Amino acid sequence: MKDDGSFIRPWSGSGDSGGVLDVVYCTTDVFFSPSARDFFARIFQAQRLDWFQSSAAGLDAPILRQVGRKAGIYTSGHEHAAAISEWVLWAALEHFQGGPARRAAQAREEWAYLPFRELSETRWVIVGFGHIGREVARRLRWLGAHVTGVRRTPGPDVDADAMVAPDEIQAALGEADAVLLCLPLTPDTERLASTDFFAAMMPGALFLNVGRGKLVDEAALLAGLDAGRPGHASLDVTVTEPLPEGHPIWQHPQITLTPHISAQTQAARVRTDALFLDNLEAYLTGAEMKNLIEKSVFLDD
Repeated sequence: MKDDGSFIRPWSGSGDSGGVLDVVYCTTDVFFSPSARDFFARIFQAQRLDWFQSSAAGLDAPILRQVGRKAGIYTSGHEHAAAISEWVLWAALEHFQGGPARRAAQAREEWAYLPFRELSETRWVIVGFGHIGREVARRLRWLGAHVTGVRRTPGPDVDADAMVAPDEIQAALGEADAVLLCLPLTPDTERLASTDFFAAMMPGALFLNVGRGKLVDEAALLAGLDAGRPGHASLDVTVTEPLPEGHPIWQHPQITLTPHISAQTQAARVRTDALFLDNLEAYLTGAEMKNLIEKSVFLDD
């Protein structure tokens, strides 16, 4: 699909699918295209969709859930986890090394000796220990940080120093210098980070969200920041995207905001395309495909 809404076949150049779509590869170019609506409309107008490959890992978007119900095969992407983990490290270093204070001193032409904390001194709680949480944990532990993971399945994990269940989050929050959300959005996780969540955090701690904006009660976050719990928030996602003009998150002095770009690196795009090609070979040869999502996941709405 082109940005003008027209469709062409990769080899023949024809835009006629004959009512049947064998393979659809949905990349970030599609998600951010001005013709994204036309792209999905074409899918739903087709008589049949055999296989849909999404570059996104998330399954919470209503449009993707509709596609999942239509597609014979649905596969997702997790190749952005490394990029997101590096965003987390950037946000952590920016906070614990006092990036804003350093830049302010430079702007004043002041030769200031400003203290900072090493990541090896910090304790983390990572809520959601899937592909992203695991990649973050590995990097943090390589730097000497202590990581507690939160996930539904019990038992220890080689990439965490400790693992707790969701009903144990409150106790873990009070011991963490940094708390990261990287879990999917579901009815159970929506507004997980609420007033009680922030009240349980250590004063001055860092809060990060690379999951979904709706995991957070933004009013509770703003009130918590004003009360010092958390001390700072680094957000790559918000409830409404793009963030509306005049929203208090824009100018809050204790919030670092990026526009949902933590996964958008060239290397992640290359890995995502490589995954599609691997799955295409499997699709054509009847081999097992990677990141296959069971149909039942889309039928529980």
